[in-house]
Amino acid sequence: MEQSWPPLPSDSPNWGERVLARVVEIWLRLFRKSGWDDLDKVKERVLSLRSDQVSYESGFLDSSGPAARSTAWELIVLYHLSKAAELTALYIGDGQVEGRFDIHQLLEAQFDRAQAVCLKAELIDYGSLVLLLAAASRQLVDNSIWSVTRAVNSRVTAFVTSLTDRGRSRPIFEMLPPQRKALRDSGLLGSSRRSVVVNLPTSSGKTLIAEFRILQALNQFDRERGWVAYLAPTRALVNQVCSRLRRDFRPLNINVEQVSPVLEIDALEAGLLTAGDEATAFRVLVTTPEKLDLLIRSGWEQTIGRPLTLLVVDEAHNIGEDARGIRLELLLATINRECRNAQFLLLTPFVPNAVEIAKWLDPTSYDDVELSVDWKPNDRTIVLSRPVREGSSNEFHLSFETIHTTRGTLAIPEEIEPRRRNMLGLRFSNVDSNSNKLAAATAQVLKRRGPVIVLSQRPDWAWTLAQTLAHSSNRIPTPHEDVQLVKRYLLAEFGERFPLGGLLDYGVGVHHSGLTDEARYLMEWLLERGRIDVLVATTTIAQGVNFPVSGVVFAQNKYYEFPRGLVDMPAEDFWNIAGRAGRVEQGSLGVVALAAPDEERGEALRVFVGRQVESLTSSITRMIQGVLNAGRELRLHEFYQEPEWSALLQYLAHAYRQIGNAETYANEIEQVLRGTLGFQELRRTDSASANSLVTSARSYGARLAGKPLKLVDLTGFSWESVGATLTRLSRDRITEDIWSADRLFNLRTGDMRKLMGILLGVPELRANLGAAIGGERPDGDKLARILVDWVSGSSISEMATRHFSRRASGETLSESEAITECCKHLFGKLTQTAAWGLSALQSM
Repeated sequence: MEQSWPPLPSDSPNWGERVLARVVEIWLRLFRKSGWDDLDKVKERVLSLRSDQVSYESGFLDSSGPAARSTAWELIVLYHLSKAAELTALYIGDGQVEGRFDIHQLLEAQFDRAQAVCLKAELIDYGSLVLLLAAASRQLVDNSIWSVTRAVNSRVTAFVTSLTDRGRSRPIFEMLPPQRKALRDSGLLGSSRRSVVVNLPTSSGKTLIAEFRILQALNQFDRERGWVAYLAPTRALVNQVCSRLRRDFRPLNINVEQVSPVLEIDALEAGLLTAGDEATAFRVLVTTPEKLDLLIRSGWEQTIGRPLTLLVVDEAHNIGEDARGIRLELLLATINRECRNAQFLLLTPFVPNAVEIAKWLDPTSYDDVELSVDWKPNDRTIVLSRPVREGSSNEFHLSFETIHTTRGTLAIPEEIEPRRRNMLGLRFSNVDSNSNKLAAATAQVLKRRGPVIVLSQRPDWAWTLAQTLAHSSNRIPTPHEDVQLVKRYLLAEFGERFPLGGLLDYGVGVHHSGLTDEARYLMEWLLERGRIDVLVATTTIAQGVNFPVSGVVFAQNKYYEFPRGLVDMPAEDFWNIAGRAGRVEQGSLGVVALAAPDEERGEALRVFVGRQVESLTSSITRMIQGVLNAGRELRLHEFYQEPEWSALLQYLAHAYRQIGNAETYANEIEQVLRGTLGFQELRRTDSASANSLVTSARSYGARLAGKPLKLVDLTGFSWESVGATLTRLSRDRITEDIWSADRLFNLRTGDMRKLMGILLGVPELRANLGAAIGGERPDGDKLARILVDWVSGSSISEMATRHFSRRASGETLSESEAITECCKHLFGKLTQTAAWGLSALQSM
């Protein structure tokens, strides 16, 4: 509904007009429900009607002459409608009406009396209005958060009370259709199904669904003080989810904690995980799949001493990813086998075979929640942005071609002015072959409607695009004090020549891996508070992070992956990003624009947008069939240098360690493999490959006999990598005294260089460490110098100058480019991978 409506004669001296206007306003506010203000205004308007009735009604009826009787009947109908609105507002806000909960009966009484008056007085138009509002009020009550969650348990009731609290900036009074279906119609609040996939569009409110399911799981295992793990694929999403859960669960005294994605358990995290006091023990743990995998395989559920009762997996379609999907799949299989009380809630915007995924984890107690009706969480139009040359000049304007809408009646909003000429000082020759400049011009047009995200492929391209938007026409004479605060932080962190502070003066922010976590968070903060108009980001920003934007602009529909270069964006990723434009709580049409400099590019984009999301399949299936179809033998140990194969080998080694001996392992390994999605797929579609996997797994088990497999679980390395690393440690005579900080972080001893050299030989680490030094040849000395500088407190600008001022090709970088490279490698790859590797070496 629109945020306002035309002026109404609410204070008309004509009592009949005044009553009708007040009733219309009351119901419009009830439909809008923009916070407590609207609900309070409903009650205030009803009370003022009653107060004014004493002064105005009799005189009005006396002056109505022969029509007084009919007019009186009309007023009675309107009084009943105002009372019905008041009852509805009271219930929506408090879940009760003066201690009564029979809201449907209370409303029926008002509407039945109004309808009886309409029949008696033959008020046909009013009779139709009564019927419509009666149906609307029933829907409002049924959608109310109080109705959906009534009589579940005390925790849920307390949570709903906090969600509707007057102190919240955005109280939640009603459920969206998918939330209502999941919680009430599908019985998710009753925990009747152990494995559930919530397969709903982006912006359908899946996080709130998860919160209610978390409360149900905690209540279910309250005596055992069970805990819930919430998995998110990226550090940014872990931070966002943890922040929301803490805010929402704080009134209920439910402790929410997060552990870093780094694959080690430091002393601080160990203390957090083992805190046993009721007041400090965590009940919800937010982290990444890789970190939870390390915790589970290292026996931390037993160390914690409390059962894992629910696993929530956000962006669960990542199971189908080639790179990280197999570890998530094997983690789910491990928890399903080893954690007795664990239940599963998988959240995803699109998995065509959701039933199959839910059934995999529990074939006897599963469900998938999806909408069969044509409901969309937001109105959205997808357009191609094309430059149109004006005559023979070098001037141009933009043309928007609609290629997809959520509803057939949608049109590009009138306030968009694509015919503006030469935005940002650009000419046709600048944009007819440059998608980044075309994307900047498109964002310049769209930002008039609200905040816009512009997606580029690489950090250096994002900087260039942002600089294009920093045009004199966008300069803000006096930036907001929030912007000034962020600029002071950027000056202290990166130095005065770092360009981001200057870009903020033009309402432009930047968000990519070449910034610190703190800087990226501050960009999100400024966007959420409406302090910047455009955020230029790389495509990795999109997964799950909720930005309040009215438009998204794609410079290209591709990812940049090192060392492959540009690769096509999967269809599911595109639709996930597109779904973030014009989300429900942002209340406006979302515009998704793709830059199409020429017709060839435009046709390719039309085909791309028309692609369908494919069914989710296991990485294991593709791996096994890829080897066998190439005519190779499935000798598992020969593939240990590939990360995805290493994950499978670690899964088998962990199973061997749990089972305890070779003979039992050989008998039970088929059952262990049956717990994976990949084996179930192979069993149905390619039984010969499934049998080959079982045979190969048995053969691999023979190689594990007598090995210290605990090191596999502690390190996150395959046994082959562990064995080779142990040999290297022995050969290089690495002893325990090397872990003294005075020795390790002293470059003169050469100890850090030795350890980095060893880690560069570990297949699970090699790619990340190599990428951390810009793709140069493996260099343990350079890695050691970077780490020692970082631990010693060198500033980012100093480290950038010292270690990242040149590319591997010899090209000299500017200061801002060097800082970008420094942050991208230091925070994206090096520190996490080095911490993982050093922790693994310590455990050996």
